[in-house]
Amino acid sequence: MSFQLHVWGPAFGLDSIDAECLAAIAAFRHIFHHYDWSLIASNDTSLSPDRTLPALFHDDTWISGYMNIISYAIHHNTSYAGSLADNDLTPQQEADLLAYSSLLSTRGSGLVALSLYASPNAWVELTRPAYSALLPFPLTWTIPITMRAAAIEKAESLGIGYLAAEAEADEAASKSGLETTSTGFLRLRQQLGPKKSMQPEQTAAIRFKQLADDFFATLDDLRGSKKYLLGTSSPSSLDFLTYGYLALMNVQTPFPILAQSLRCRPLIQFLRMIETEPQSYVLPRQESKPRGLPGTIYVFADGAIESIAGAGESWRRWRHGGIKSDEGEEIQDSSQTPVAVGSAVLGLVVVGAAIFLRGLSPFGASTHRFAVPKEETGLYRFGEVGAMLDILPIFE
Repeated sequence: MSFQLHVWGPAFGLDSIDAECLAAIAAFRHIFHHYDWSLIASNDTSLSPDRTLPALFHDDTWISGYMNIISYAIHHNTSYAGSLADNDLTPQQEADLLAYSSLLSTRGSGLVALSLYASPNAWVELTRPAYSALLPFPLTWTIPITMRAAAIEKAESLGIGYLAAEAEADEAASKSGLETTSTGFLRLRQQLGPKKSMQPEQTAAIRFKQLADDFFATLDDLRGSKKYLLGTSSPSSLDFLTYGYLALMNVQTPFPILAQSLRCRPLIQFLRMIETEPQSYVLPRQESKPRGLPGTIYVFADGAIESIAGAGESWRRWRHGGIKSDEGEEIQDSSQTPVAVGSAVLGLVVVGAAIFLRGLSPFGASTHRFAVPKEETGLYRFGEVGAMLDILPIFE
């Protein structure tokens, strides 16, 4: 059976909206002949037991996560189109591979989260519409918000998570007096203190650029004058993982602080090299199987339940097989069962309403409303006198 690589679909002119998916696609294209694998933009994390993408299906086995997938592919591939250098690394190179992979998955993912998810402008104009194009109705109402919440948690690990305004704050900005600044984030209220001469959003933008510059400088120092990051004769899994993150960092957002920082670094040449390396074949894309109505309902209800305060955590525990005791034994949390069940029912009710009203535009799309002008209805048709009479209770 050929290898089936399941990923998030294309966005921003790239093969995927996700960094690890981009890395896996580039690595598989290097490792395999086109007839040994297929690329499936399923956009469905529920396929994998770990509920993450990328995910690889081979010989009735699911493997998720970029590094796990690459390790599995290397050890189960018998007809190489190309080879990764991972099996011939020195102890120092192996240590660098682990250390810099961790840097990418923490600091790198946090920077991407700030650029594409936490910034209200980038989220509304680019990222949310991209997810809406990848997902079927009504999953456009739940999954993008879940993805943004996860990205905001990564942004918070960088110490400037307060930039990650909630989605509701985007719409409430004009009503509350907040406005978007040249940095792409919401203008925060001026704070008292010795630094009050510098607005908080300006300080945050400077901090964001410093984090980006430090991140790129670290990778530049690792590469030096070498072609590949670890000094190997062929690319390693680290090279493709770095490509995945740099490709998303180079996306032109409304306020491209991260992209501008990257384009000033020698590392941009590494990105160009990976992008322009000769490709021997077109990606072996394969259509994903339709979810079907039951599958869509399940995924939507699952996302709706997770978003309910007080019930989401309990539902996640039950979904993953119950709660574990200190000894590792599975126990039931009976006090939370009614909450989870009630939330499931609520989720299904919401799904029914959503399907009934499926004519509504998904998140990220424009909504057009057509209505008869108020002055042409009721007593308003009789001019000013009619308008005065219309507000009286007897005419309701």
